[in-house]
Amino acid sequence: MRSYLSLIPISAKVRRRQNRMTLLCIIFAVFLVTGIFSMADIFIQSETANVKEAGGNWHINLENISEEDAASIARRPDVSASSWFDMVNFDQDRSYTIGGIQTALGGVEDPFRTEIMTYFPEGASLDEGEVILTPNAKTMLGVDVGDRVSLDTPAGSYDLLITGFRSGNSRYATDSGVGESTALPVKGEQVGAFLQIETFREILAANEDAGNPAYYIQFSERANARRTLSEIKEQFPEAKVNEHMILLAAVGASENRMAKNVYPLVIVFCLLVLLAGVLMISGSLNSAIAQRTQFFGMMRCIGMSKKQVIHFVELEALNWCKTAIPAGIILGTAATWLVLAFMHRFVGGEFARMAVFGISPIGMVSGAVVGILTVLLAARAPAKKAAKVSPVAAVSGNADAGMQRPQRANTRLLKIETALGVSHAASSKKSLLLMAGSFALSIILFLSFSVLVDLLGIMLPTKSYGSDIDINLLENGELIAPDLMQQMREMPGVKNVFGRRLAAAIPAEFSVEVDRDTVDILSYDDIQLDWVPGDGDLRSGGDLKKVYGDQGYVLCIWDKDVPLDVGDTVTLGGSTVEIAGMMTYNPFSNSGRTDGDVILICSNETFIRLTGEERYSIASIQMVPNATDEDAEAIHDLVRGRYEFLDRREEADRSTFFAFSLFIYGFLAIIALITVLNIINSISMSVSARTRQYGAMRAVGMDGGQLTRMIAAEAATYALAGCAIGCGVGLPLSRLLYGKLVTVHFPYYTWTLPVSSILIILLFVLLATLAAVHAPSKRMRNMAVTETINEL
Repeated sequence: MRSYLSLIPISAKVRRRQNRMTLLCIIFAVFLVTGIFSMADIFIQSETANVKEAGGNWHINLENISEEDAASIARRPDVSASSWFDMVNFDQDRSYTIGGIQTALGGVEDPFRTEIMTYFPEGASLDEGEVILTPNAKTMLGVDVGDRVSLDTPAGSYDLLITGFRSGNSRYATDSGVGESTALPVKGEQVGAFLQIETFREILAANEDAGNPAYYIQFSERANARRTLSEIKEQFPEAKVNEHMILLAAVGASENRMAKNVYPLVIVFCLLVLLAGVLMISGSLNSAIAQRTQFFGMMRCIGMSKKQVIHFVELEALNWCKTAIPAGIILGTAATWLVLAFMHRFVGGEFARMAVFGISPIGMVSGAVVGILTVLLAARAPAKKAAKVSPVAAVSGNADAGMQRPQRANTRLLKIETALGVSHAASSKKSLLLMAGSFALSIILFLSFSVLVDLLGIMLPTKSYGSDIDINLLENGELIAPDLMQQMREMPGVKNVFGRRLAAAIPAEFSVEVDRDTVDILSYDDIQLDWVPGDGDLRSGGDLKKVYGDQGYVLCIWDKDVPLDVGDTVTLGGSTVEIAGMMTYNPFSNSGRTDGDVILICSNETFIRLTGEERYSIASIQMVPNATDEDAEAIHDLVRGRYEFLDRREEADRSTFFAFSLFIYGFLAIIALITVLNIINSISMSVSARTRQYGAMRAVGMDGGQLTRMIAAEAATYALAGCAIGCGVGLPLSRLLYGKLVTVHFPYYTWTLPVSSILIILLFVLLATLAAVHAPSKRMRNMAVTETINEL
C-alpha cells in the first residue's frame, strides 16, 4: 500500500452493500438535474422553433425610424437579417380589392420572406409586378400559381403575377386564411397580398395613403443580444421598440417586465434543485460517516492526519461519482425520452413535431457538473466530522460516545422509548438539520412549483367554454337567428353550440353610487351558466341558481373600480334586477378587467325581457374529438358570406397545458420519491449507527414494540421539524412567487392559503415517515440480542 488513499477502492468493495444507498442518492441527484435541464432545454428549443414558425425569426422591430437609420442598423455585424414590413386594410377600411373581395396589403423586402418569416413558399419571388397571396385566395378567387390578378384601388388597377401562396400547412397560417400570429392575418371574407416593398409604397403614394412601417431585425447567433438591444435603443431614442419577447427571453435579453421577473425566479428554482442534491447526498454521507467513526479513529492511531482524513472522505465520495454520474446521466436522458415519447404520442399538438430521442448537451453537462459539485459540497461537513474522531475513543471502543447528548432523555412528559427516540433525533443538530431539510425542501418545492401550475392554467386556459369555432358578425351585418343556432347543433361533428347576446351602453340607475350611468348586458345560455362554478369564475357569496330563467337576477363582473356587490340592484328602463353573484374577472378582456364599466350577465329569458332582442351577437361551437375538417367546412359553407367564420381548433388545443403540467408534476413526483428514499436511507443508517445501543436496550428488557416506537419517534421528530421549516419558508415563498408571476400581470387573481396543497403535503410526510420506520425497525427486531451487542 503506497498511501492511505489505496484503501479507497478496497473500502468500496468491502462496504459495497452499505454504500449502495449513498450511490443511489448520487445517481438520483444527477438523474434529477439531468432530466430537468434536458427537458427544459428541449422544451425551450421546441418552443423557440414554434415561436419562430408562428411569429417569425426576429428579435425586435422598430417604428419611427428613417431609411438612413435602417441602413445603418443593417450594416451592424451583430445583425444577421433585417427588413421593412408594412400593412394596410387589415380592418377593411380602404377600397383595395381583388376580384371584388377586400384585400389586405403587405409590403416586404426579400430578407423578410427568406430569413425572418417561415411560411413563404420556396421558389416564390416578389419582384416588381409579382404577388404572394394568402391560401384562402385559392378558393375565394379560383386562382393558382402563374395566374394573373388585378388589384383594384381608387387610384387605378395593378396587374400582378401570382408566384405563390403563403404556407397553409401550419397552425399559424390555416387554409381558411386566418393566422393571428402571422405577418398578414386576414379575417372573414378577405384575402391578403404580399408585395415588394417598393410596389407597395407606390400603391400607397398613388392613393395618398399611409401605412405604419416597422423595421424587423434579427440578431446574429454570436451577438450579445442584451448589449445590442441596449445600443440600438441608445442610438435611436425616438424609435418605438417592439420586442419578440420569447426569443429575447430565451437569450436572457428581454426588457419585458414579465420576462425580467422570471429570470431571478429561474435562478431560485435552480438553486433549490442544487440544494436538493446537496441535502440528499450530505445526509447520506453524514450517516455513512457516523457508522465508520471507529474506522477513522483507528486510521488516526496508525498515523493518518486530520487533513488526510478529510482528503480520504472527499476522494472516496468522488470515487463513487465514477459510477453514479454516468448512471444518473443515462437515467435522466432515458426519462427525458420517455416524457417526450409520451407527449409525442398522447399529447400531440406542437409536441408531435418534437424529436423523441433528442440529446441535450446542456442537460448532460449540467448533470455531471452539479453531481460533482454536490458531492464535494456534501462531503465537506462529514469529512470534517470524521477528522475530529479521537484515536483514544476509537481504541477504547467508545468512538460513538461523542454523539450522545450530555443530558439524559426527558421522561417526565413522554414514555421512555418515545423520549429516547426524540433524544436520538436531537442529539446531533447537524443530522437533525439535514433530515428535517429533506422534508422541508420537498414541501418548499411542492408549494413553489404549484404556483407554476396556476400560472399555466391562466396563460393556457382550459375553461369549459373554450370554443373550436366562432361565428362573428360582419361589419353592419345581421344578427344570428336562433334557427341558425339550432341548425348548427344538428350538424355532424358538433358537440355544443352556445351564444351570447349583447346590448351595449344601456342607460341604468344603481342602488349604490357608481361612476357610470350605463351598463353592458350579455346573455348566457344555460350550458354556459352551468360551467361558471366549475371554472371557478364565481366569487364566494353568490347564488347562481337565481340567475336561471326569468327571476329578475343577474351576475356582475367584478372589478376594483366597480363598487357593486351581491344584493345591489340595477334599474334598466323601468325594470329592476338584483345582483345574485359576482364574476371573478372579465372573460371578454385580455386584462381581465372592465376598466370601471359595469357589465351584467343574465339568462336568455331575462335578456329578452329587458331588451326584446332574441338574436345572438356571437355563436360558439365545440366539436366532438373525432370531428373532421369536412365537418368544420360544412359549418363554414352554412355561414359563408353572411358571418365571419373563425376556426380556433388549434388555439383550443390543450396539449401545451397538459404537457407542462405533466413536466411540473413529474418533477414534483421525482423530488418526492428521492426525498422518501433519502429519508428511509438516512433513518436506516442512523439506526445502524446505534446498533450496539439498541442491542443493550434489548438486553435490559426493551421489546420489539418499544423499539419500533423509539425509531418512529425519531422519524416523527425529523418530520415535524421539516414540516415547520417547510411551511414556514414555503408559504411566504409561494406567496412571493404568486405575486411576481401571477398577480402583477393578472390582478384579479390573488394568493390564498393553498389548503389542498398543504393537506397533500401532510399526507406525503405521513407516508414517508411510515415508510422510513418500517424497514429499520423490522431489521432490528429480527436481529438477535447477542448479534446487536457484538455489532461493530
